[in-house]
Amino acid sequence: MASYGSNEVGGFSIVSKSYKANPSIENYVKLRREDPSAEIEVGVIGGMDQLFFMAKELEKYGFDPELVASAMDADAEAISELSLQIMEKMIEAKALAKSGMTHLARRGLVIPDKLVHWLIACMLDSLSWNDALHIPRDLIVLIRERLGGSNLEYEQASDAHQRRWAAIEIGGQLKAQGIEPSFRMIGKILKVAPSTVMRWFPNGEFEREIAVVARWFDDEGKLKPIDQLGGRPLRTK
Repeated sequence: MASYGSNEVGGFSIVSKSYKANPSIENYVKLRREDPSAEIEVGVIGGMDQLFFMAKELEKYGFDPELVASAMDADAEAISELSLQIMEKMIEAKALAKSGMTHLARRGLVIPDKLVHWLIACMLDSLSWNDALHIPRDLIVLIRERLGGSNLEYEQASDAHQRRWAAIEIGGQLKAQGIEPSFRMIGKILKVAPSTVMRWFPNGEFEREIAVVARWFDDEGKLKPIDQLGGRPLRTK
């Protein structure tokens, strides 16, 4: 047993016992706020009893209980391998779904979400239980995928914002050279559909935006020196 969150004479500290008796976020935040420096051992998922109970379920979906046991012992290689196996089964599930098959989890054809979540919780809790707080990158990728992947809504919005600004800069540079940019032209440069560019600029915003930015460039499309930009910052929407 790891010494973190334990008494010097052995056994969990009072605060750790208090959390384990009620492992809710409400209780955890309360304990942490009351004593910010307290050592709270937070592992509550997994263990050999649970592993014995889950052995048949794990084997049903192709997981070696011995590998899971090693992951529960915070073995970094086992955690990485188990994370990769879970992701491989998630990829298989996506392929089956795309082929038109339905009710895959109910029919026992793919690993159910509840088992994925249990295995992730076991791996995370093992790191706390063994005081080994290095998280293998394979587990990070798995957790991120379960949280929505690498293309979350905020990431999409940020990317669209950057591409919209790039469209304005390109459009302004072209306009300064006497070329009237079109959505098709900008889309080709940015490798997106013209309709996508059009959605970035409703109500004639594109023309207004590039008219402002065009002042930044000379008739050869080169950026003007800052002292030639009118003495005050140029802003676009």
